[in-house]
Amino acid sequence: MKRKIISLLLAAAMALTVSAAALTPADFSGGALSGVAADGGALLVTDTFNKVVWRVEDGEVSRFAGQISVSGLDGEPIGKYDDGTLSTALFMEPWAIAPFLDGWAVSDAAANVIRYIDSSGVRTAAGSGKAGGADGVAERVSFDYPTGLTAGDNGELYIADTGNGSIRRMDAKGKVTTILTGLSDPTGLCWADGSLYVAETGRSRILRVTNGRMEVLAGESTSLGGGEYEGGYTDGPAAKARFDHPQGVAVGEDGTVYIADTGNHAVRRLANGRVTTMASAKQTPEAPVQPRGMLVQGNTLVVTDLFAQNLLTLSTVPVSYRDVPAGAWCEDAVRQATERGLTSGTGNGYFTPNAPVTRAMFVVMLSRLHQGTDGGTVIDGVSAFADVPADAWYDSAARWAADQQIVLGDNGSFRPSAGITREALAALLYRYAGSVGLDTSARADLSRFPDASGVSAYAADAMSWAVAEGILGGKTDGTLAPKGTATRAQTAKMLVSFMDAFGI
Repeated sequence: MKRKIISLLLAAAMALTVSAAALTPADFSGGALSGVAADGGALLVTDTFNKVVWRVEDGEVSRFAGQISVSGLDGEPIGKYDDGTLSTALFMEPWAIAPFLDGWAVSDAAANVIRYIDSSGVRTAAGSGKAGGADGVAERVSFDYPTGLTAGDNGELYIADTGNGSIRRMDAKGKVTTILTGLSDPTGLCWADGSLYVAETGRSRILRVTNGRMEVLAGESTSLGGGEYEGGYTDGPAAKARFDHPQGVAVGEDGTVYIADTGNHAVRRLANGRVTTMASAKQTPEAPVQPRGMLVQGNTLVVTDLFAQNLLTLSTVPVSYRDVPAGAWCEDAVRQATERGLTSGTGNGYFTPNAPVTRAMFVVMLSRLHQGTDGGTVIDGVSAFADVPADAWYDSAARWAADQQIVLGDNGSFRPSAGITREALAALLYRYAGSVGLDTSARADLSRFPDASGVSAYAADAMSWAVAEGILGGKTDGTLAPKGTATRAQTAKMLVSFMDAFGI
C-alpha cells in the first residue's frame, strides 16, 4: 500500500503535486492525521484512527511509537492506554505532539493524560486517567480531554485542556498549573515570540495570550445560548472575520498567523490585520477537508487533515509575478487581489497586468469578493442571458449578478467577451455596494478632470462616488478615461480600494 502525501502549492495559480510514501499493509489502514511536529529533517505525526505516531522522512513513513491494536466491529483499531516500549505502548487518542525535555509530549485526549516519548519508550508524564481539573504532579494531576500542545521558550509545555475550557502549563519537573480558564473548547496551540496563540474552537476565534493578558486576534461568533456559539465563513478585517470551529494555529517568522479552519474545510491566514483564505475544499476538491495540526517550516506550512488522510504543504512565500516588478504602482494591489482570492495569475508566474478585463471576468471577480464577505453565499441565480452557455465558467456569476441587479444586460445579452470600461466597472461596483447595503451617498466634483464630460449619464453617479471613496482616480495624464477598457492591474486596484474603503 502506498501512502499519498499531498503538497498544495499556492503561487500565481494554484497547483497540486502528489508524491508517494511507502507503507506496508500491516502498518497502515486508513488514518486520521491530527498533530504534527518537526524532528530534525523528519516529521512526527499523530494518528487518532490507528492510535499511533508516524515518522515521515524523505517520503518514507514508519511507525514511531505505539502499536495498532485489533479492530472493532466498525473496522477502527480499539484504543487502549498502556505505557511500554516504542513498539508495544498503546494510545487511546493521540491528538497532538510537541517537543518536551529530551523527547516528545503527546496529548492522549481520550485517556485524559499527557504521555512522554523518548528512546526508552512511552510513559505517562501527567494525569490520573480520570477526568478532572486538579493541578499538581504526575498522577495527582487530572485533565478533561487534553488536546493541543506547544513548547514554550523555557522548556515548559502548554496544554489545551479542552473539556475544562482551560490552558495548563507543565514545567520541566512535571508540575502542572492552570494559567487560563473560562474558554470554550480551546484546542490548537502555538508559542511564538513570547506569546501563546490559541484556537478557541467553541467560540470560533483565535486568541493571543501575552504575560497573562488575553486578546482576541480574529474571529467573531453568534451566541446560541447555553454556552454554544455559531461561527461562519468571512474573510476581511480581523475583527469581522468569521471561522467555523478552528482546531489549529501556527505562526510564521514574520508574524503571520495560520489557522486550520476545520469546520469550513479551509486554511486561513491572518496578516496585517486581515484574514484571507489560502486554500479551501471549495476551491480545490482534493484538499483540505478537515484540517487540524499545523507547523511552519521555513517557507512551508504543513497541515494535517483528519478526513483526507493526507499531509498538506502550502507555500507561505508572498505572491509575486514576473511581470509586476517590485515598486510598480500596482504591485501591492495585485498581490492583495490575489491573496484575497479575487483573481489569480495567467500562468507561468505571470499576471499580465495590462491585459483587458472582460465583463465575464469582472462578474467572477465580484462574485469572489462577495463570497469572501460571506462564505456561505451560493453564487448562482435564475436569470439567464441568451449569449451565456449554461456550462460557461462564468455562468453562475452572471446569473447571480443579474439577480442582484448589478448587471442589467443589453437587450437580453450579457456580452461576456466585451471589455469592461472604467465607467462600467464603477457602475457595477456602485450597484453592488447598494445591493449589500453599503453607503453610496458620497460624491466628488469631477470637473477637475479634463475629460469629465465624457462620462456617460448612466455612470455619472457611480463615477462621482468611486472618486469620492478613493476607489477610482485619474490616470498619470490626469484624465479619468471613462470609456477606456479597464486592465487587470486597474481592476485589481479598484477592487482592493473598494474593500478597504468599506472595511470588507
